[in-house]
Amino acid sequence: MPGPLIGRAQHLLSLFQSSQRGPRPSLVKQTVRHKSAKMPIKPIPSLLSMLILLALGACTLRIPEAEAPTAIVSVTGTPFIAVATPTGSVVPTTLPTEALPTPAPPTASTLPATQAPQAAASQPAATQPAPTPTPTPITTFDPYSAYGRPKYENRMEIANLAEWAQAEKDTLPDNRNIRLQFEDGELYVTGKRSGFSTWWFSYHTLSDAYIEMTFDSENCSGEDAYGIVFRGPPHLAGESYGYIVSFTCNGRLWVYRLDGVNPWEAEILIDVEKSSAINTGPDEQNVIGVRAEVDQFVIFANGSQVAEVEDDQYEKGRVGVFVRAVSPNAYTYRVTNFAYWILGVDE
Repeated sequence: MPGPLIGRAQHLLSLFQSSQRGPRPSLVKQTVRHKSAKMPIKPIPSLLSMLILLALGACTLRIPEAEAPTAIVSVTGTPFIAVATPTGSVVPTTLPTEALPTPAPPTASTLPATQAPQAAASQPAATQPAPTPTPTPITTFDPYSAYGRPKYENRMEIANLAEWAQAEKDTLPDNRNIRLQFEDGELYVTGKRSGFSTWWFSYHTLSDAYIEMTFDSENCSGEDAYGIVFRGPPHLAGESYGYIVSFTCNGRLWVYRLDGVNPWEAEILIDVEKSSAINTGPDEQNVIGVRAEVDQFVIFANGSQVAEVEDDQYEKGRVGVFVRAVSPNAYTYRVTNFAYWILGVDE
């Protein structure tokens, strides 16, 4: 053990220092005895020094220091070691741990690591586009299928003056406002005054009925208009009224109730409404249909319903044609078919 050795070395060193200061009595006596034996013995400093050095060498031999045990701190979770740093602080260092294998859930079969699971055959793939819905076919109203043969039909194959002529003159009108004429059996209607709405009645008087006329727009433009007037006054009644349904050249629907002309009185039922069912522009054909039952009026454009209005002002009356010229010049269109079906009691 290093403790006793150091103590012995210190004792020997003190004895050596004492001998250097002067002889102790015991040593003097010993010297005297040696003199009498004629063999003088003197203290041998060199031998003593060697002993002291040997003692000190034994004391100063490097004893390997026992390494301080590494403090291992256990905490809940991952263990770590407290490692001494030059600044004396303790930094937790995570011990490498080996992850325990997670047991795989039981399956009927194991797929290779690079193989993606395949979807069931009955399910569409994730990237498959959604099916495009099938558009519903657009159905059009056909009065021939709905009502059968019409009560009256004029295909405009021959000129029928009696249907449109002035009874007292047996001629078609041709005045400053309107002109009617036949060419190759078809009826041409001309509005002579720009900005004026003009109409002319036939002799047909109807109440509840489906009325249909086929028009060719001819050389129209903009707001030039053509159409049907129905439930008008009797011939020579001296007044003007009725319901007017018209299409414009640019594809608008215009419906109003005429109540008088002197002064002008009218009630707008549909104010110039755009409709995609109307063929627009010059030299286009459009079929106007009106189902008039009591006070309900359903309007069709080329078989497609485009409007429905309600009005009970007039119950019955004559049927005719309507024209409105908006361009500076007169506007002319032609009628290629005229028919109607009675929907109630045939009066």
